[in-house]
Amino acid sequence: MIKIDSSELDKFSVYLKTKSEEDEKKIQNVIKNSAMTIERNAKSNLTSNKSVKTGHLRRGIATNIGNMEATVHTSNIKYAVMVEKGTKAHIIKPKNKKALYWKGASHPVKQVNHPGSKAKPYLIPAFDKEVPYFVEKLKEVVEW
Repeated sequence: MIKIDSSELDKFSVYLKTKSEEDEKKIQNVIKNSAMTIERNAKSNLTSNKSVKTGHLRRGIATNIGNMEATVHTSNIKYAVMVEKGTKAHIIKPKNKKALYWKGASHPVKQVNHPGSKAKPYLIPAFDKEVPYFVEKLKEVVEW
């Protein structure tokens, strides 16, 4: 769970309405640097995870920088959330065939009872690690 202390938010919103262009550039730079740090740490978290097989998820982590915002995401990787949060036990059935078969299987099967997988968080820990630094850097730029 992510918690944000909003006690100073009213003062901050008043400040943002009166900020200068120079202040805005400084704030954008803080946002960009923190987003890039989160991306780097998320990739590092996956690198240190010994169950990484292909590196596809690590390569799929990307950062989009906008005006006064940034997004670090894995939106093009369908299984990213399953790695982050884990999965419950579930049944895997074939979609386009009558049975499942893989190299090393002794015979085709109609379904597989998957036991689930343990969560291997990589993105949320990277975010959590950066939050205190982000807030401190923002306080240096924004004084109200």
